[in-house]
Amino acid sequence: MISIITGYKRQIILVLFAAIILFSCSNDNIQETENIQDFNLTIIGEDLQDVYQYDYESVNNTGTQTNLSSELGIQNNYLTLREFEGSLSFYSFSNNAISITQKNLATGRITDFPNFYTISAERSLVWGINDESSVYFGLYKPLGSTNLTLRVVSLAEMQGFDISLEFGIDRLYEPLYDNGNLFITYLTGNENYKLIIYNADANAIVKTFEFGKEKPSFLITDLGNLAIFTQDGNGNTNLEMFDTLNFLSISTSIFSMTQPFKVGPINGAIVNEKLYYQYVYTQPFEIENGPAFLDLTSGDNRILDIIGLINKVNDDEGIIIRPLFGQYLSDINLFVISYALQNAIGEEIGGFLLVSLDGNLVVQRNLAFLPTHFID
Repeated sequence: MISIITGYKRQIILVLFAAIILFSCSNDNIQETENIQDFNLTIIGEDLQDVYQYDYESVNNTGTQTNLSSELGIQNNYLTLREFEGSLSFYSFSNNAISITQKNLATGRITDFPNFYTISAERSLVWGINDESSVYFGLYKPLGSTNLTLRVVSLAEMQGFDISLEFGIDRLYEPLYDNGNLFITYLTGNENYKLIIYNADANAIVKTFEFGKEKPSFLITDLGNLAIFTQDGNGNTNLEMFDTLNFLSISTSIFSMTQPFKVGPINGAIVNEKLYYQYVYTQPFEIENGPAFLDLTSGDNRILDIIGLINKVNDDEGIIIRPLFGQYLSDINLFVISYALQNAIGEEIGGFLLVSLDGNLVVQRNLAFLPTHFID
């Protein structure tokens, strides 16, 4: 058993096979916006056949597209993509083994690890993530059980070791790797949520958080601290900050905010005492989520009017956008929204919007594929 496709990729795959492509239009829309510096943005995505890289430059509003399937020899059914310090790692599965293909975005260097890890009949792989020297697999061992194990494998030697974490868990969530620490969230068999931290230098679990029935969501702040969000029974969101050296508590805060985050890593960022995140709308609604930010000092929560912006783009450009997902790009201080073109023909089937914190459109660009990852 193997299941390490990320949530965004699952969503894109469904759109790829469900969308009917009918129409094409101009993709050169860029708005003049104050206080936005020139920037570069790399977009990874796919169509029904191949995987692509698109390098956008705002200074001249142009982009260069590269067919990664041809360049790297990967298919659009790759399992997952991880990014670490400007290096992309594509995980693929064939012949009962995991292969990893890496591309350094700065140098263009390509490194292959064919048949890097053979799937054993004794193990069920759930996810994989890596840094520059090792790959970390979350798996169940033995096969058929839900006994959680961490497998650490050296990229240089292709040898590794297991660390047993918990017997008989109910669910394992997406991991997060940051600055030598691997963060693993799971739900135990007795419904106790846990977050454990494995330190790569120490080769050991250095901290275990237990939350009981409260669902933990977390991220690493711009200051390098661990921010953990939980919700109480009164509709409040609790935030506790920890340092990432000894994992000691730094501060606690309570916000009147009922936004439920998914368990595990948050699709967001904390920069200059503001939380930038994707607000999830109560369904049924025109879209599933949209950009928002919470001022951690004042408690003010702002949800951008993304519906109005999308309707304006549709009217101005004669297109029909279906938003797929969004994220905050901290390096350029903008929100990005991936979309599929519901009325596209020709080569253009998707694209992206870049939106300022005021909710104004900065860039709208159609692409010949559906974006799945953004690297600023």
